[in-house]
Amino acid sequence: MSNEGAKEIIAETSSHDIGQLVRTKCFTGDIEESVHGHIHQELTSWLFFRKLAADCSRSNISLHGFARLWERSAAECLADFKWLDKYVVSRGGRSTPRAIGSTPLDWPDGPVGIVGPFEEAVLVQKRLLGDLQRLCSSADKSGDSALADAIRSSFMRKETRHVKCLADLLQQVVQASKQPGLGLHLLDRKLRHTDGIVPSDLFNELSQQQDDITKIKNI
Repeated sequence: MSNEGAKEIIAETSSHDIGQLVRTKCFTGDIEESVHGHIHQELTSWLFFRKLAADCSRSNISLHGFARLWERSAAECLADFKWLDKYVVSRGGRSTPRAIGSTPLDWPDGPVGIVGPFEEAVLVQKRLLGDLQRLCSSADKSGDSALADAIRSSFMRKETRHVKCLADLLQQVVQASKQPGLGLHLLDRKLRHTDGIVPSDLFNELSQQQDDITKIKNI
């Protein structure tokens, strides 16, 4: 091949949008925008949980077990944001994070008022799950099986478990708040012992239940 021929091929390839070569037809602009919408929700949730963690670490609250719980939730939101942001780029899209607003909710100093912010934490986690279901449904409708599989395998199962675990803990917080004092601090001590992992997490893990079924069958 002559030098002129090689230059023509290089010039033609250089003029192409390589990102469009990576992108498949089913990964439409609307689908990409939907993923960016969930990325924004992950960032907003990260700030919310980070605020709760900081509040619980204050000296006049000193619930360090709950602080670790919210730190774990915040860290997972941030990790999910990074994963999804990189996934969009790997599909030929662009990273376009949006500005996030402040979180006005405060963890109260007294033990009675904590039910409100804790219930909001459950709702934040539930909204993440609902948005993932919406995104997965949109991917199915557009025929983007790769995105739908990524959402199901990387997010849906764990988010379902997180909602259940926080709801379980909320019920215990409600019971402890009826008689302010020792109960809440006993819950906090449990969370400190588990390094912020909700004690019922193992019981809400479906694979653990399947292992139990297998053991029963083998008896």
